[in-house]
Amino acid sequence: MSKQRVFWLVFLGGLLLFASATVWYTQRALTPYPPAQAALEALVSDAEIRVLETPYGWVFIPQGALKGGLAFYPGGLVEPQAYAPVLRMIAAEGYRVALLRVRFNLAVTEQGKARQAIAEAPTLPWAVGGHSLGGVVASNFAQSNPEVRALVMWAAYPQNDLSGKDLPTLALFGELDGVIRAEQLEASLSKFPKNTQTETVPGLNHAGFGAYGPQRGDRPATIPAEEGWRRVAQRTLDFLEKNLANP
Repeated sequence: MSKQRVFWLVFLGGLLLFASATVWYTQRALTPYPPAQAALEALVSDAEIRVLETPYGWVFIPQGALKGGLAFYPGGLVEPQAYAPVLRMIAAEGYRVALLRVRFNLAVTEQGKARQAIAEAPTLPWAVGGHSLGGVVASNFAQSNPEVRALVMWAAYPQNDLSGKDLPTLALFGELDGVIRAEQLEASLSKFPKNTQTETVPGLNHAGFGAYGPQRGDRPATIPAEEGWRRVAQRTLDFLEKNLANP
C-alpha cells in the first residue's frame, strides 16, 4: 500500500472519528432533563384543579374565583413538566398558572411565549416567572411588556439592566445552588429592579425547584424534594398575594 493511500485512510478515519465524537457530544449536551413521576402525576386534573394541555403548554385552573395569573418559563434543557408539582401548589391557592412549552427546551427560542397564556385571561393581573434560564427570559419579557404586574425569578438573575424599573420582583435562590456562580450573581445584583425581594431557601439546591433529578454541576440538597417544593411554593405565594391579589 502506498504512503499516499495510507495517509488518506488515516486522515479520513480521523475525520470520521471527530465527526462521530462531535455528534455524540452535541446529543449528550442537548439531552433534556426529563420530569420525575411526581411531576407527571401533578399534571392530572382532579376536583380542585383542572389541568389542560394547550398550544403553549399547560394551564392549571383552580375552582372558584381567581386572584391572578402566573406564566412560567422552564429552565434550560429541562422538560417543562418537571415544574408541575410546585406550580400546582401555587394554582391551588387561587392562581391561574400557565406552564410554557418552548422549542428545544430552551426558553430563549420563544421569549414571547407568555403572551399566548396572558391573552387567554387578559383581565387577570399577571406575573411572569421562570427557573434559571427561564427566569432570565421572564425578566426580558417583563421588561418589554408593561402589562406584567410582577416578576418571579427562581435561581436566576436579569440579563438586562432593570434597576430603573418599578416592578415587584421575587429573587428566590437555593442555599446549596451549585450551578449559579457566586461572582456572576454578585455582578448582576445591580440589575434587579429596585424593589426586589431576595430570599434564600435553606437546604435547597439548583435542581430542587423542579422535579427532574440531579443536575450536572449542582450540589446535593439537604432537604427532601417535597419539602423543597413546598417552601418554594409558599415563598412564591406570599409574594403573589402581596403584589397581585392585594397590590
